[in-house]
Amino acid sequence: MVICSDGAEQSKPAVSGNYAAWLDLRNGSTNKDIFGYNFSEPNEVPICIAAGNQDTPALSGNLAVWCDFRNGNNDIYGFYLPATGVSANSIQGGEIAICTAAASQDFPAVSGNIVVWRDKRNDNNDIYGVDITGLPGSSDFPICTHTTNQTTPSISGNIVVWIDNRNGENDIYGYNMATQTEFPICTDAGGQYNARIDGNIVVWMDDRNGNPDIYGIDITTLPGGSAFAICLDGVVQSNPAISGHHVVWEDQRGGGYDIYGYDLASHSEFAVVTAAGDQKQPAINGRRIVWQDSANNGDICTVLIPEPVVLTLLTPNGGELFRAGGACAVSWQSSGPLEEVKIEYSSNAGGDWSTLEAGIANNGQWLWQPLPDIDSSQCRVRISDPLNPAAADQSDDNFIIFQCLATLTADLNGDCRVDLADLVLFAGQWLDCGNPYDPDWCN
Repeated sequence: MVICSDGAEQSKPAVSGNYAAWLDLRNGSTNKDIFGYNFSEPNEVPICIAAGNQDTPALSGNLAVWCDFRNGNNDIYGFYLPATGVSANSIQGGEIAICTAAASQDFPAVSGNIVVWRDKRNDNNDIYGVDITGLPGSSDFPICTHTTNQTTPSISGNIVVWIDNRNGENDIYGYNMATQTEFPICTDAGGQYNARIDGNIVVWMDDRNGNPDIYGIDITTLPGGSAFAICLDGVVQSNPAISGHHVVWEDQRGGGYDIYGYDLASHSEFAVVTAAGDQKQPAINGRRIVWQDSANNGDICTVLIPEPVVLTLLTPNGGELFRAGGACAVSWQSSGPLEEVKIEYSSNAGGDWSTLEAGIANNGQWLWQPLPDIDSSQCRVRISDPLNPAAADQSDDNFIIFQCLATLTADLNGDCRVDLADLVLFAGQWLDCGNPYDPDWCN
């Protein structure tokens, strides 16, 4: 889905909640602006069209921040986006001047009320931040002022991460604002770039293998935890972004730039968009991905990661007893787009599976009748998506399908027990004759 195809170049998209934002050149390359898109309405909205250049927007909820050159050097400004349309700022009555200190501030990032950025006030690149709930009046605070260069911060909650050159090459460091503690995240050989964080997971572009790959780490494993590979395809992967358990990046395995993704929960890679031309600069929030597309000089496009199919088998779930030839109610719950389900059973604890229904309506229940003529204490049922067998669930434990003892000859109604019901049948047919040709034959 294209959300902006103005004809001029749009780039550097960001996304959070109901909004996307991007750098927009429709008013000229010397008057760069910030535009956005409200997915809930939906419609395009101007976020900042002030004189001078605006650049590198970032979003957190309804707060947009960006780098702004209106004062003759790079400052950080922001704006609270209302739920519908763009009108006066609901808190400050307009744009917020977040940092207008001397020298240059750029590359802003935001999480909740905390905005961080790269800052040159000390004649080298440092990382600063501010809690905007105290503006105007509150002071910004240093996060890292090491004498070497720090750049491109990213923030999630209390954790700020950035690229750091203190060891002679690009590494990744972090800072916990709650404990006021700095810590190394990745100092492996080779350069690390474009670090992004969401929750406890940091992802980045990594040169350790001689070409750019995508790596990540769970910071709760630090110190001592190791980085893990997300994509080692052998060509250039770059500009990663993360939200929850989804990571997306630029990928050149097809020759041009495409967008690929990885599900950290299922450990599975997926293609987001591999259309003709170049797709670059992905950003992600929840299931929504936005990117710059080379069509029409640079459009902004979006797609939703399909909602995963989740199946939960309710019955039979283990411990039940069923008679061969009888019936069993199979029931389940599901979420995600799923029209049909496949139902199978096993008589050897899942060693082998036999299909009961290759595809029936996903209505949450199905009557299995008659049950097979088997005798097994290791029976299980499995339910799955016919188009995606990995989306499946089975009985948590074994249940029993049993055959009635052949010696139970007095079981007249076939319910595998001898009781009054059988006596009623016996009494009702007392002295009846079963010869249809000669009723007196039995006398």
